[in-house]
Amino acid sequence: MTDGFRPYSGVRVLDLTHDLARYATRLFADLGAEVIRIEPPGGLPDRARDTAAVPGGAEAFAFHNATKKSVVLDLSTNAGRAALADLAREAQVVVLERGGPLGAADITWLRSLNPTSVITHVSPYGIGGPLEAAPASDLTLQAAGGIAWMTGRGEEPPLRLPAGQAGMVCSVYTAVATAVSLMDAETRGRGHILDVSAQEAIAHSLQNAVQVWDLERRISHRAGEGTRDASENIYACRDGHVFLASPPTNGVSWKSLVAWMAERGHPSAEAFSQPLWLDRKWRNRPEARAEFKPLFEAFTRDLTRDELVENALKRRIVMSAVNRVRDVLDDPQLAYRDYFVRLGGDGPLFPGAPYKMSEPVWRPAPAPALGEHDALVRG
Repeated sequence: MTDGFRPYSGVRVLDLTHDLARYATRLFADLGAEVIRIEPPGGLPDRARDTAAVPGGAEAFAFHNATKKSVVLDLSTNAGRAALADLAREAQVVVLERGGPLGAADITWLRSLNPTSVITHVSPYGIGGPLEAAPASDLTLQAAGGIAWMTGRGEEPPLRLPAGQAGMVCSVYTAVATAVSLMDAETRGRGHILDVSAQEAIAHSLQNAVQVWDLERRISHRAGEGTRDASENIYACRDGHVFLASPPTNGVSWKSLVAWMAERGHPSAEAFSQPLWLDRKWRNRPEARAEFKPLFEAFTRDLTRDELVENALKRRIVMSAVNRVRDVLDDPQLAYRDYFVRLGGDGPLFPGAPYKMSEPVWRPAPAPALGEHDALVRG
């Protein structure tokens, strides 16, 4: 393993999360913090759940806990709490989550142990309010936060984003807020208590939906504000799908698209050359979208995604390949930048950091075995 630049080297983070914030602590571990995962005897629920009956569960656990340390403490005993107190006195950050071994009721105690630390509490709906203790899942949080309403096609029901996105969104906000508070704590020598609501984190991620309502008193809808033009959609081609956004108001894109069709002698060029297709109001109507799709797919069905995108780039047409997961894994740009990494050199393949630092590349270590670092409190 190469020791690259890791800005949180020397920072200790106590991790008492299990779901909504477990990726947040992973981010700190990637950036050099000593992240100690406090687990009860037998392990926290996500260890047992992810490594057992859930398909792909072992990989999910390995991803969320790479580079962390594991210490087993029975916090129902005086000895367990005393050992945790020793760790907390030396920790700059403590991250709690509702349903974990410690919760909101323990914040005052933790703060007394180290008043200059950052204590972050994460829960589905935040501390206080009518939903403070309400049960929650990835689906209900996406619905309550509004992102499900914004996801999917306008003419179809709302959709849940896949792969536990409520936890990922919440974790990103948790990590950023904790990092900002840590900077202030280190600069001014004063601690902070953070209350992170997963619902609020998701509600903050709704594109410009809140501002649209505030300024225009208009409720944003699925398919977004930029998909009203007839051309803006996903289209089938010979080996997959591409996304196109080519309204006449978008620079040379529309003219280049029609010219490209004409060069290939495709009959759709003649149809799209009609003056009606320069009428913005017409192009925003459902009839225009219904007419555009078969005409455009008649052109794309004999071309591959690579052929379409390569020509679109040359002609300054706004078009992109629609990648499947397999396509992302084989993407030549990501391969060139060594984006995907294997934990431990020969372990599972995972996404790497979405940034490159000037120092040598650092590789994450595998997730710890249960209690692998108990010597931290026994030595």
